[in-house]
Amino acid sequence: DSQVNQLEISPDKQYIAAAGNPHVRLFDANSTNPHPVASFEGHTASVTAVGFQKDSKWMYTGSEDGTVKIWDMRAPGCQRDYESRAAVNTVVLHPNQGELISGD
Repeated sequence: DSQVNQLEISPDKQYIAAAGNPHVRLFDANSTNPHPVASFEGHTASVTAVGFQKDSKWMYTGSEDGTVKIWDMRAPGCQRDYESRAAVNTVVLHPNQGELISGD
């Protein structure tokens, strides 16, 4: 129901995240079920970046709406929300697992 802007496999190889407009769908990588196991809603424009923390405990997203969001994989909803001055086109997690770097 949306274009796919980026795909990311969780470090534990359990999930595939598909970044779309304006949501992220999470699929079970080890299943033939074509339906998502979870949907992450909260962005208001196309999601352009998605990634996982190394233990797959949380996921981060960036969007053309100018926000970066952190999602706890064990709890519903956005846990943290950061605003940028421009559309976010890329987000990476620093190797120390404590800092996100975003770019427009």
